[in-house]
Order: sequence, then C-alpha cells, then structure tokens
Amino acid sequence: IFSWTFYNLYDNQMFPNFYRGLFENEDVGLHTYGILNSVQVFAEAGCMMLVPIIMRKVGVRTVLLMGVSVMCLRILGSAVFTDPVIVSIVKMFHAIEVPLFILGIFRYLTLHFNAALSATLYLVGFEVSAQVGNTIFAIPFGYIRDALGYQPTFFVIAAVVACAGVWAFFALKKDDEALINFASRSLD
Repeated sequence: IFSWTFYNLYDNQMFPNFYRGLFENEDVGLHTYGILNSVQVFAEAGCMMLVPIIMRKVGVRTVLLMGVSVMCLRILGSAVFTDPVIVSIVKMFHAIEVPLFILGIFRYLTLHFNAALSATLYLVGFEVSAQVGNTIFAIPFGYIRDALGYQPTFFVIAAVVACAGVWAFFALKKDDEALINFASRSLD
C-alpha cells in the first residue's frame, strides 16, 4: 500500500498534468508525453527480458528493493527538476521500475508462498491493496497537491515510498529463508 499505491497516485493522477505544465504550450507537452510513453513501453519490454537475469545474479529481495529505490528516485526527480528534458529522462525510470516490481513480486510470492496460491496472492494482495490504497489516499493527496503544488506533493510521496523501502529492507524475507523453510517442511 505504501509503495505501489503512492506510485500510482503520482504516476497516473499527478505526473501527466505536471509534465504537460512544464511546456509553454500544453498541447506540445501532451504530444511529447504521448511519444515519451510509447518509447517507455518499448524500453519496459526490453527491461522485462533483463530483470530475470538480474534477479538470478542479485536475488529476488534485492530486485524488489531496487524497484523501490528506482521508484523513489523517479518521484524525487520530479520533485527536484522542472526542465522538460531532465523530467523526460526521469520518466524513463518507469521502464526500469515496473519490471523490477512486477517480476520481483511474482518471484517473491512463488519463492515464499505455496505456488498454487501465488497468483491469488498477487491478484488479491497486491492489486486489491493497491486499489484500496488509491481510493483512501487519492483525496488527501489531491488536497495536498491543491494546497502546495505538484513538487512539494512529490516530496511527500517520495518520503512515504522511502519509508516503505526502509520497512521492506527489514520485513522482506531473504531468498534463502524460503529454501530453509521449504526444506524443513519437506522433512516433516
């Protein structure tokens, strides 16, 4: 709830209007945003092929923590920069972040939970909690954005995501913990 939900608030509800406002002509901003999204989708597909390789090298837990880090950097980048070119580069972090999260979450669930339940856990646990979080936090963060503006709101969202990342560092099981637990269950 405190990472993906806040990212969705940032990415879906606030970033497009923020980005469009960086241009003198908002139509140019909207057009540029559309092109940038198209490029980002292809880059994201490429990253989907690289993340399993990275996951094998550094581990599932580390991939998830990398995803939170990239997410936080992206939101912070939007809070700090106002140059459309730099913010466009920051937007491209999305192509790295989503594969780290999506593939990492699926692998984490299959590693630490019964494989038959992993799809259900994903759909119910991840997606529903993200949507409930969006419903709960959209209005207060909309008020914060209206009162303070986009960039201060992005700082607040980045702080929440950073706190979630610190919590995840301590709360997520290490990859080898699942092997020990699985092995001990097999022996019983």
